[in-house]
Amino acid sequence: MEHPGSPAAVRRPQLFFRGDLWIALLGPNVEEGIVGIGSTVSAALGAFDTQYLAGQRPPNEKIRSSIKARQSYTVQLRRLPEC
Repeated sequence: MEHPGSPAAVRRPQLFFRGDLWIALLGPNVEEGIVGIGSTVSAALGAFDTQYLAGQRPPNEKIRSSIKARQSYTVQLRRLPEC
């Protein structure tokens, strides 16, 4: 709501909570999709926006120094067994 034109607001990724982390995912899975991970929903959506926009610029374009690096996490998602 704070950033109605952001990639997360426009693309509406799925949100998951695993362990202590929020995961914003757009795509079939973490390996093939765009993912943002953070300790809060806002942090996960912000990380998603960063990853989404990184895919929009040419690979050799440098990231502006005004953008702070965010902590990176690796998470393995598993489906819960059906009862």
